[in-house]
Amino acid sequence: MSYQNLDREIAHLEFVLGRVSANGSIPLSYWENRLRLLSRASPMPAQRARLARLEAMLCALRESEEAVCEAPDPRSKDGRS
Repeated sequence: MSYQNLDREIAHLEFVLGRVSANGSIPLSYWENRLRLLSRASPMPAQRARLARLEAMLCALRESEEAVCEAPDPRSKDGRS
């Protein structure tokens, strides 16, 4: 993949991941796979830094998703369903 194409793909992910939520219609695993593929494309140092920021964003989204899944049911007094 050329430097310019990789840059466009990274820019697209920066745009999209700024608007994605953990409960969005596209699973986080899709974005993680896209990011993994781009990381394998021999990015330049500046692109590697941008990919690292995107990875941190996805990690934060994944953690928020897991926190929501582990949260007790607010309707139950003792935290059980």
